Amino acid sequence: MSAISSVSVIQPQVVAKLAANEPAVSVTAATTVSSASTSDTVTLGENTRVPDAQTYTVRGLIANPDVLPAWEYTQQDKVSLNMTGNFASSGAASRFQGLGASLLAQLAETNKNISQSVIRSSTGKALEPAELAAAQAKLHSNAADNSISLTLKTASGKTVQLTLTSSDNGLAVQAQVSGGELTADEQAALGKMSDGFQSAIDGLTAKPPQLKLDALTKFDSNVFSSVDLNTRIQLDDKSIQTLELHADADGRSMRMSGASGDLDVSVDLKNSAIIGDANQQEKALKGYVSQIEAARKRGDGDAQLLSMFQDAFTTLHSDYPGTRAATTPQTVSSIELTQTDHGLLTGLGDFSASVTEKGKEGNPARPGELDSFAYKLSQSTQSKGRDQLNRSIVQDQQSSLVASYHKPLPGANKLDLSTDPASQNYLYYQINDQASSKTSIGYEKGALINASVAQTASQTTRISRYVMGHLESDTTTPLKSSKNQNFLHVLQQAIQQDKDAQLGRGTSRLKDTLANIQDKVLLQPDPEKLNG
Repeated sequence: MSAISSVSVIQPQVVAKLAANEPAVSVTAATTVSSASTSDTVTLGENTRVPDAQTYTVRGLIANPDVLPAWEYTQQDKVSLNMTGNFASSGAASRFQGLGASLLAQLAETNKNISQSVIRSSTGKALEPAELAAAQAKLHSNAADNSISLTLKTASGKTVQLTLTSSDNGLAVQAQVSGGELTADEQAALGKMSDGFQSAIDGLTAKPPQLKLDALTKFDSNVFSSVDLNTRIQLDDKSIQTLELHADADGRSMRMSGASGDLDVSVDLKNSAIIGDANQQEKALKGYVSQIEAARKRGDGDAQLLSMFQDAFTTLHSDYPGTRAATTPQTVSSIELTQTDHGLLTGLGDFSASVTEKGKEGNPARPGELDSFAYKLSQSTQSKGRDQLNRSIVQDQQSSLVASYHKPLPGANKLDLSTDPASQNYLYYQINDQASSKTSIGYEKGALINASVAQTASQTTRISRYVMGHLESDTTTPLKSSKNQNFLHVLQQAIQQDKDAQLGRGTSRLKDTLANIQDKVLLQPDPEKLNG
């Protein structure tokens, strides 16, 4: 077997030639590397043979020991050694274990493009050159069973793209830089993201999946302008789980779809002036996470799906780029927001968020009775007036919950519905909730003339009780409440006290007043608590 002496940027025809010369190379291979911006060749090392760890083919047949997995290129490096250890395993979690981190770290260290794949024949016979080339091309494409793609755009205009793909009989990686060679600072920043990238992979391939995306949304904005993560994972039941994450200076978004349901969270950061300081953000996030948990309990939502929704909501709202310091003035359309303005707002960027479970027929005897859960949250902020002395701000918060589910009758052990009338003893819940909060702030000739919060909340609960398949009762309980709070007078007093304190007369209570108001600004979806 002859060693490959040198290669340049990987091309399909090169793959075919290598396949013809090396139909089944050893498993301790490594990636070919090439300059991200030139076509200079790189000398490769010698082949090292290690016995193949695979004994059986995926079809359960004893594999031909002379037919070893076919590698795209041969040379020892960290990525290929990582692939060697992972390839004997099955499942996305084990196949991608440590591979994202090693791929990103090697690119950051060498500043060279990377491409590697390893393919095992499913027939026990060596693949023909054309078959191998086709299999390699397919494995490097989106047609693979499992794929993970990370795209980073630098502030200088370059694009870094990393992909990991896996199928039953193959594992592949690529790392490419376009638009020029990475600078030392860009390499260093890239290297720092390796563990975060791997953490995201480990979470998405875990059982059950988890969202660990913090490091990807906290990228160095001085070096990178945007981050995109796209994944497609085939789960054990052959269902497909997909995720799309985008983050840049203007906003963040995440969409996830799987067998249990869909998540969609989007945060708008273009209006950065409305973002509060870290303490205000933390308080608002805790309030919203509590609301999500309350909605899960009321609508009998899937605990795992709602946990991921909470994680997504928290992650996308955490560590805003250029978070406002408590003393830093911010502007909207050249209008500076005051301490009073910020005290009447949530402190979070505008957003829309939704989680929807995949509806299913929960009762074979009554197909129309679905088990379902759909929950939405949103915030939008509008400002008017280009004059600092004459202006207004309106911030709207909205939430809705629509759910239905089956529960056993009180005292019953469990629910086991079937077409047998004897099993038809249950309660069927139908939930429909709505809530809104509107904060209005207005100034005229520099004086505060409006500082109010108007909130409404409604809940409708319908419970149908069935015994032996017969409807015994059907009750609907509506609850509705509203509250209008005017903070103008108390704020005018606090603002005047603050002015006097600055002149050495008395003590300012403005900060404490605003903190008390801030607790009352957040959306309150429970009618009973709204006026409590």
